[in-house]
Amino acid sequence: MILKFFAVVLIAAIIMFAAFLYRGATKLEEEKKAANGNINGSCSGAACEKCAQRVGLVNIIGNILMICIKGYMGVAGRSKGLIADAIHSSADLLATIIMIIGMKISDKKVDAQYPYGYGKAEYIVSICIYLFLFFIGSFIIYNGVLTIVEGRVVNPCLSAAWGAIFSIVINELMFRQSICAGKHINSPSMQAKAWESRSDVYSSFAVLIGIIGAKMGFHFMDPLAAIIVGVIILKICIEQVRDAVLNLMDKSYDEDYIEDINRSLETMGNIAGIKKVIARELGPILEFEINLYVPHDISVKIGETIKKEACDIVTAIVDRKSTIKVRLFAKQCS
Repeated sequence: MILKFFAVVLIAAIIMFAAFLYRGATKLEEEKKAANGNINGSCSGAACEKCAQRVGLVNIIGNILMICIKGYMGVAGRSKGLIADAIHSSADLLATIIMIIGMKISDKKVDAQYPYGYGKAEYIVSICIYLFLFFIGSFIIYNGVLTIVEGRVVNPCLSAAWGAIFSIVINELMFRQSICAGKHINSPSMQAKAWESRSDVYSSFAVLIGIIGAKMGFHFMDPLAAIIVGVIILKICIEQVRDAVLNLMDKSYDEDYIEDINRSLETMGNIAGIKKVIARELGPILEFEINLYVPHDISVKIGETIKKEACDIVTAIVDRKSTIKVRLFAKQCS
């Protein structure tokens, strides 16, 4: 009786949580339209900041609910796949905590010890999150292969499928919130966490297929679906870890933006040429270094005007929070 009451309360909490996420997404879309006056406009800064601040708490609550519902229904419904998916959600919860710590570190102000800030801490956190995912994906593949080779027969209760369905809905809503906020505030770790929620959607979908297949007598479908999901997870991990490592190594920013900036700078007056334009990622912030040649006899006032104009050009082209350093080099007359 107590377990049934617990299940009812848990399901009610999940439905309310899903409604909260859906309402939040709808409200954000309304703010977007109001701020920009058109359907395709981007989010207003205030709306994105508010949404991003809630991502960590929303993911913690969501993953706790997922651990409880999948763990309970996995045990009650005798579904090994759903129990494994509950373990996956436990890893998600840990990854969310790591994400919050990483964002706190990267938000620290510049100091004497770290004059370039703490932005790259987000890439380190992203790598940690994807390494967690990599091991989870590897275990899913290993367990799936072992189940097929040993010919294990799994016959869960059909009621266990509800745990997978709840997980698919909740994790998809959390993914959409996290990826939207992560892109708008340019947070690598938040985007990493979003893709982890999406991987949980794949896992839960595989569990759902496995449960239905097992009830139909096709017992191989469960481990086969798990192997496919594991491969998808590993692919995401490899791609995202590669990007994080390249950004830690100060990989150059998008060449198309650099070319656009160069073309715009060439139209400036009072300069004698462009020496170098480079940019790198510092977590949510882009850092530009612009080196320009100027006549050797210009005044300080003209030099400051050139710097301001160069900064304005970069700001107009790049729609991200940026720090811009402009340096002038005297070019002697030949």
